[in-house]
Amino acid sequence: MAKRQPGSSNIFNISKPMAYRCQIAQYHRRLSRLYLAVYQGRRDEPAFHLLFTDVAYLDAPMSWLGADFDIAEQPDCIALMREAGLVGAAIERFPEAYAAITDHARLYLARTPHRRARIIAGSAAILTSIPDDLG
Repeated sequence: MAKRQPGSSNIFNISKPMAYRCQIAQYHRRLSRLYLAVYQGRRDEPAFHLLFTDVAYLDAPMSWLGADFDIAEQPDCIALMREAGLVGAAIERFPEAYAAITDHARLYLARTPHRRARIIAGSAAILTSIPDDLG
């Protein structure tokens, strides 16, 4: 299980996370689930997979170097949600009205050599494989 607290770093507790590369394996839009295949070095088979559920936002290339994910502080998540149009300016006046969204949304940041990949999702988990029947 991944760490869930805002401000957490290396949330999957991966040893030497920059020795891995992530690639978007599948996005299941009906379930809002994003599956990343994570490869070690130059291997062709994934070492493991990462699952992000209740995905609301993705800003990432199709693949990148590094599997070091952090969880941003909640104000940073809310700011990106506003920037992306996921919530409106009313959140500042009526934060309790948006609590059902903001209490569960997390901004996951993947460190890469170039820039951070950003994912807003409800949760994240490490998996040994992904289901075959997602089609």
